Amino acid sequence: MSADINFDGATVYANRDDPIDLGLHVKSGHSGFHGLKYDVGAERQVCSNGMTAFVSELGFDQTHGEPFQPGLAYNAVDAIVESPAEIEHRLAEAQNQELMNQDEALLVLMETGIGRFLENPVPDLLNALYDEIEDPENPTLWETYNAGTRALTHYTQDVPEYNLSDGFENVSQLLEDGTNSIPEPERLGQRAVKNRSRTIIENSGEPYWEGETESLRELMEKHEIQA
Repeated sequence: MSADINFDGATVYANRDDPIDLGLHVKSGHSGFHGLKYDVGAERQVCSNGMTAFVSELGFDQTHGEPFQPGLAYNAVDAIVESPAEIEHRLAEAQNQELMNQDEALLVLMETGIGRFLENPVPDLLNALYDEIEDPENPTLWETYNAGTRALTHYTQDVPEYNLSDGFENVSQLLEDGTNSIPEPERLGQRAVKNRSRTIIENSGEPYWEGETESLRELMEKHEIQA
């Protein structure tokens, strides 16, 4: 179960023409066995993409076994309302961090696991990347993240909201490394390429697209990954 609470006037800007309305995303386990979480909730005005959980220090949670702690909700609201400058700084950082190319961006998105929420994962993510990436040879983490949220917002059908919120949390790892920092794109790309190369080259997996094997070999060479 999840819910989004909007705050009038709580708006940040990824850039001058990209306003983002902030709010609070509240999530609890629909089965009753999981805890309660409060995260940054946001929506891009330009395309209505949903976002959540991309700044760890603005998230609060408690386990299912703990007594209900209403103070966490107050802390979450205060943290989000008082932190637009910090959020804008995070978004600015993400716009200056680049992956190798669009093929790597696709592999990074698939590595997050959001493909399981999409009926046609690769075509849907490619369409989203086409809409979000300005230069296919230099996609930024911000553009790649937006492609993921675009796919989850616009290309999902009949997916329960609580499952979809898991997808947004998965893709948020492109803006959050677990230590309240932007992850290194080199490390994200290298991990995705290495894992995918094991599947398709070493284990004869089915390629995502025609020419993926050649693209993987080129990316492996750039990352100095041995086959």
